Amino acid sequence: MLVLWAAFWGLAGGLCVEALELHARIRRARKWSWRRPIPQGRAAYWTSVAIRAGVGAVLAAAAAASGQVTGAFGALGLGVAAPLVVEKFARLATLAAEAEPQAIAQREAPADAS
Repeated sequence: MLVLWAAFWGLAGGLCVEALELHARIRRARKWSWRRPIPQGRAAYWTSVAIRAGVGAVLAAAAAASGQVTGAFGALGLGVAAPLVVEKFARLATLAAEAEPQAIAQREAPADAS
């Protein structure tokens, strides 16, 4: 699969989630305002949609470029799951960063001769 197509499917997956979330917000609201879809305003809403969809596109493109995703459905799924994937990557990176100083200290500590 071409990286560009994977990015497109990742973008579509992110937009699917955003559309479903918007649908849920409209149904929950007693009085819906297109001018203020979220309390922070319309510009903040569209910025959040662009970020969400863009992260899905980037993840799907990266997965396709590395050979991890070979089909449209996988790329679409990565677009849908983008926030969760990024959260898991961030958690792993934090754990690795915390574990590295301890591992270095254990390697450098002199062995007890007793």
